[in-house]
Amino acid sequence: MKEKRNSIYVRVTPAEKAQIARKARKCGLSVSEYIRQRCLGYAPREVPPEAYYTLCRKLEDVKNDSNADAVLAAMDELRQTLVEPGRDG
Repeated sequence: MKEKRNSIYVRVTPAEKAQIARKARKCGLSVSEYIRQRCLGYAPREVPPEAYYTLCRKLEDVKNDSNADAVLAAMDELRQTLVEPGRDG
């Protein structure tokens, strides 16, 4: 990873700062990383609730079922949609 030695300063209101911090926290990112990703065209996603991961573990247990491939494909699609960051628009 390249060393980050440059800074960009932005003025925001206290309410804007709180909102940015809240959104970064929901995504499991630092404020700097959240802003960096947004500025570079990424749309970080919120970290899913624990129930999502519980469901995924239960679905993985279905591997012995005859329709396991379809279940796992659906689970992969769900993960890509909810978890993996994507580009804006």
